[in-house]
Amino acid sequence: MFADWKAGRMEIGIFFHSQSGSFSALGTLRSARNGTVEFAGDSGRASLRLKDAQFLYGPMLTWPRWPNPPIVEIVALQAVFPNGTWIVMAEGLRPESIAPGMLPG
Repeated sequence: MFADWKAGRMEIGIFFHSQSGSFSALGTLRSARNGTVEFAGDSGRASLRLKDAQFLYGPMLTWPRWPNPPIVEIVALQAVFPNGTWIVMAEGLRPESIAPGMLPG
């Protein structure tokens, strides 16, 4: 999947949530090697170490026009860490698409 994203220069939405806070961004995949992925967007870069993550790939509900309906289903790659950190990566996922009520507890 990372190879396809990089080769296609796909715009990937990233949502990061941890006990310390959260952020969301859009960017293209620049690198994926040695357990680390690097994304770059118009206003910055993000480097995420995914070595200790458990991965889920498949359908995920998101709310693109929060708080207005409808809820839609997208196919996303989710990385969940033992400390509770949660990262979602998906083609076309807009930063505002994940409603606060959908965050893991």
